[in-house]
Amino acid sequence: MTTKAEALQFEAWAKIQAANTEAWEMPKKDTRRLSELIEIWQSHHGINLRHRSTYPTLIRMCQALGNPGAENLNTEHFAAYRTTRIAQGVTPNTVNREHAYLRAMFNELIRLGTWKSENPLARIRQFKIPEREISFLNNDQMTALLCQDSLGYIRV
Repeated sequence: MTTKAEALQFEAWAKIQAANTEAWEMPKKDTRRLSELIEIWQSHHGINLRHRSTYPTLIRMCQALGNPGAENLNTEHFAAYRTTRIAQGVTPNTVNREHAYLRAMFNELIRLGTWKSENPLARIRQFKIPEREISFLNNDQMTALLCQDSLGYIRV
């Protein structure tokens, strides 16, 4: 059984706690477009990459996706984009590379504290690409190749 003194003590403690903590607010919706996030990523991280084709690839993807609101980009949206790209004759390897670029961009924005939500592409798997079998020339094939001397370098 609680006494009046304990109740008053709890009330005083609760008032202090309420005064010392920030008011709870509903998280604000991120209204930025995908293109804005790409620009932020480029200025904070992408500009330092050796591989200069990442940024133009992200811009082309953004245009192909219709520059959605970043909060609206989800697995369904990206899966439809992939399907369209494959139907256009783009190889699965290229689509996987695009997927990796966009996923890495969101991962970096999360690390930078710019993107507060989870990575919208984190749950999408890349296409499986069958490995190519590597073959080597045998001695007879090497001799025949070298005897052609099409480059003018070697005489056998």
